[in-house]
Amino acid sequence: MWDFAGRDTAIDLGGSTVRMHVRDRGVVCREPSLLARCRRTGRILALGRPAREMAGRNPDVTLVRPIRDGAPTETDEAEYLMRHLVRKHHRRRYTARPRLVMTVPSGMNTVHYRALQFSAYQAGARRLTLVPTPIAAAIGMGLTSSARPEVTVIADIGADLTDIGVIAFGGLVTSHTAHIGGSALDRAIVALVRREQRTAISPAAAEAAKLEVGAVPPLGRRPVRQTVVHGRDVTTGMPREIVLTTVDVGRAIAGPVAEIVDAVHAGLSGCSPEISGDLLSVGVTLTGGTARLPGLERLIQDRTGLAARIGDETGDAAVLGAGEVLRSAGSPEPSARESSPRPHLVTSVPEFEY
Repeated sequence: MWDFAGRDTAIDLGGSTVRMHVRDRGVVCREPSLLARCRRTGRILALGRPAREMAGRNPDVTLVRPIRDGAPTETDEAEYLMRHLVRKHHRRRYTARPRLVMTVPSGMNTVHYRALQFSAYQAGARRLTLVPTPIAAAIGMGLTSSARPEVTVIADIGADLTDIGVIAFGGLVTSHTAHIGGSALDRAIVALVRREQRTAISPAAAEAAKLEVGAVPPLGRRPVRQTVVHGRDVTTGMPREIVLTTVDVGRAIAGPVAEIVDAVHAGLSGCSPEISGDLLSVGVTLTGGTARLPGLERLIQDRTGLAARIGDETGDAAVLGAGEVLRSAGSPEPSARESSPRPHLVTSVPEFEY
């Protein structure tokens, strides 16, 4: 009967992308966490990619980002986003009530915790499990098996947050969350183009340029590439086409990248001397969408002295790990009398039944 209500579902609410994993189906959704809302009526017109395409083209449409810093800031809009995705990918309109696992920042405060809990239950969850992002990413990367070292270091670099966690003896030993991520890099590119080229470009255009030609300085033997970006001349108001090179993007993002490296350093400095000795052998594993920025792992290695590597499926690591959590023992169904049970917070790596 519970399978009819909905399969186990994992959701990774990112500041730029929301990912959903459904049991036996894998990752079924990678949508921008955006909503397009009508200014006159307040009605939601679109979500995900269609909402992003509407932005800036229809003057009657405003773009809403319901997720900030890994938690809902607009609870009604976040509820709408999750409920729509759950019903769509369970192919049911009203009866989808799955067991839900969600990733949360390791430093989430009480206000964001309650907002996330409220939105999840309103979206149809019959049971809610919350997993800190470093633990979920470690499970998704396969770094928690018995064949791996006891100590694991995860640095999840997302759009709004950089979440660093040190996992040892099956639990989260220390963690650090910094409010810096890929969105800060996009804003820095927008500011540099406006300051030096006197041209206003959209954050989406800045993100596209970052993905196409972005790299962390120094470039070394990496070739210098270039891309064409379209914007509006702030002096004349006319459309303008400019060329951005790898050097330009590198100068723009140098400041935010330094803050990300400082956040990783702060997350490692909280370890005890016994665990710090093991860090030299295990290094740091980078996950999250921003971790794919060329040269970032080399810069972290130079600044921290620890080997840094980018794992496979960096963007999906957290949601894949969250999808594995309900396979662990000790996750019974809620009582029929208890429509909204208290959420379960995972503080250690579960032992899976195979």
